[in-house]
Amino acid sequence: MAARGTRWYGLPWHYLLLAAWAAKWFQVMATPASGGASWHLFTEAGRLLFGMHPRGGFTAPGGLRLFATYPRFQFGPVTLVTAAALRRLGPDQGLVVAQLLMTGCGLLIMAVAERTALAARPDLDREQARWTVLGAGAVFLPAWSILAVSFMHLDDVLALVLATFAVRAVVSGRMAAAGVLLALSAGAKPWAFGFMALLLAPWESSDAGRDRVLRGAAWAAGVTVLLWAPFVLADPGSVAAAKYAIPNAKDSGLRALGVNTPETPPWDRPAQILIGFGLAAVAVRRGRWPAVLLICTSVRIALDPSTYPYYSAGLVTGALIWDLMGARRAMPAWTLAAGSMFWGWTAVSGDHVLAGDMRVGFAVVAAAYTILAPAAVTRTVGGVVPG
Repeated sequence: MAARGTRWYGLPWHYLLLAAWAAKWFQVMATPASGGASWHLFTEAGRLLFGMHPRGGFTAPGGLRLFATYPRFQFGPVTLVTAAALRRLGPDQGLVVAQLLMTGCGLLIMAVAERTALAARPDLDREQARWTVLGAGAVFLPAWSILAVSFMHLDDVLALVLATFAVRAVVSGRMAAAGVLLALSAGAKPWAFGFMALLLAPWESSDAGRDRVLRGAAWAAGVTVLLWAPFVLADPGSVAAAKYAIPNAKDSGLRALGVNTPETPPWDRPAQILIGFGLAAVAVRRGRWPAVLLICTSVRIALDPSTYPYYSAGLVTGALIWDLMGARRAMPAWTLAAGSMFWGWTAVSGDHVLAGDMRVGFAVVAAAYTILAPAAVTRTVGGVVPG
């Protein structure tokens, strides 16, 4: 009986609990009043890609000129093609099917992160990893449900899922695959270009490591060109998809940094990408490559002109990867902290200055801690990189 109990306990039972928790939050978020708030943006773009013009003022050309003529669509070609496919999977432009698939993506991220951590850290006990994932899921899945079910921002879902698989590829030494996945992630949402810092992870391990870095970078550059070139060649104005076209909210981190213009300045998106990449590259240089997603998503929130609650899904994704692979002792500390910050700045949303300061403050603390604090010894391509 003891042997049977041990075998049963060794099964991934924690994912049954996490799936039940995800189902509960799906029920909470999938109400007619709040579920699928932004799904129409993606289905409209999917129809415009093939020359169909939905009702509601869509009179400008679509097709490959889509991003130039409709700068409101703040996502990339990967999201555009995926949305065009998903809208055909059921009634209401595939709304329910897309909600279910995107909810499953949250569970997939947790599973991939756990398996990657066990591969990257020979010292990590399976039991420790299991309880870290289970504890992190308490806040990860509610935040993910806001993204996947309530707002249904397909672009962020794709960017985060693809980046998580890119982390797995880096750990496995498949840098070409990592480059492709990171290019697809950025092709889903432009702010994800900062994740490219992951490609630097094996640089100092050996001469072969540098060759792998260059190979991954070449694949990332090639796929990026293939994704965007058709749209840019059709209309150079397509680069508008990489710029902000939204107002600067009163409680944004951008306001806290002294940018008080009602509209977002044109330098903000490039600054968001470059600062995120730069800080992440410093973390990689110090052997803390698992911090890349946490740093880039923190910088995204600190410099973003808007304050939509679904942004926190990226924050808890990055925190989960750090908790499992970067922290000296695996525990859901940063994931719980990221979730707490979300509820915190939501609770003080009436105090615009405090909410903005909290967003910037979290980014500063996350970057400083992951770059400077003692970290785990983690395995990457080419050998062990000490934290």
